[in-house]
Amino acid sequence: MNKIKIGIHQHVFTSKLNSENLHIFDFIKEIGFDSMDVNLRNTDFDFTGQMRKKAESLNLILTGGGSLPKTKEIISQDKQKRVEAVEYMKELVRKAFEIGITLYHGLFYATAGIFTGKGPTKEEFDYAVTGLKEVANYAKKYGISLCLEPANRYENYMINLVSDSLKMLDAIDEPNVGLLLDSYHMNIEEKDMYKSIVSAKGRIFHFHVNENDRGIPGTGHIPWDDVFRALKDVDYNGIVAVESFVDNTIDIASVVAVWRRLAPDADTLSRQSYKFIKKMAEKYSMM
Repeated sequence: MNKIKIGIHQHVFTSKLNSENLHIFDFIKEIGFDSMDVNLRNTDFDFTGQMRKKAESLNLILTGGGSLPKTKEIISQDKQKRVEAVEYMKELVRKAFEIGITLYHGLFYATAGIFTGKGPTKEEFDYAVTGLKEVANYAKKYGISLCLEPANRYENYMINLVSDSLKMLDAIDEPNVGLLLDSYHMNIEEKDMYKSIVSAKGRIFHFHVNENDRGIPGTGHIPWDDVFRALKDVDYNGIVAVESFVDNTIDIASVVAVWRRLAPDADTLSRQSYKFIKKMAEKYSMM
């Protein structure tokens, strides 16, 4: 029987973890969470040891998010920019390794917020495949897997659909490359969420549950029974994590277009999200 673990993203609380707010780990563990998604981009190398030690003391699983910043373009026409993007990702792989992370996920097959005014070209697709294959082989040495996250059309033009991401996985053709699927993005782009999830059976390494407004899951119109039934039917046994944003002042807010508070506070969002995910997982015998 497939059993999931329940996770939460650090952006519910803060854009940057440090020694002054690492007590967040204690807080989420007390609620019942099994894991936290960490923003690798905003984590300092000299803090990785402390973060790892704290997580291990709580038996808290950490995964790493690290989408490409505006200055790194893996599908640029400029070869030097593509090289810089690949090297940047390798740096995040090393950082993930130092923290004890084995899953590195995000929008890194392109750069969020950079558009050409037209759809992706074969040349851009090939650039992404070449770069990610290099990063994947580098990550293998560290025991780390990459998770491509299909994101909506307002954030990128390269991969919006699960079917798009599966084509890229086939082209990369590395066993340590899979998918991170996100209900928020899927709600915008997919015609049938159940069928889309089932189509990726065996290739889903991580899963984000977000409401249609990117707020607390279970408070909007996402077809949650379809989502959890699909996860059950593909025998998913990884982490199901909520990724939301309470503080619209954090640096990521402008990228994902969050201009208002999506919950009263982080405490409310955390507790209600955990309760909802647990309820749905139990309904489908996934806990």
